[in-house]
Amino acid sequence: MSMTSAQQSAWNAGVGGNAAPADLNLLILGCLFGCLLLFAAWSLLQAYRGVKNKTVRMDTLAETAIRLVLLILLSLFFYAH
Repeated sequence: MSMTSAQQSAWNAGVGGNAAPADLNLLILGCLFGCLLLFAAWSLLQAYRGVKNKTVRMDTLAETAIRLVLLILLSLFFYAH
């Protein structure tokens, strides 16, 4: 659904320039997936350190990896269409 001319002029007045709504959408999605990938890397690193120190079992590392892959795939499906 595209914006009407009144909505477009209100958007331009609100952002203070010629930024398109699609640019804001891209910025928000980029931040979301950047944070999500950083969280996935941190989680896998912590699980690996736990396996190395023998405080976490190896199957827990595999479960963590599977859950993170599923989380990323679902996020891509629901948000980046």
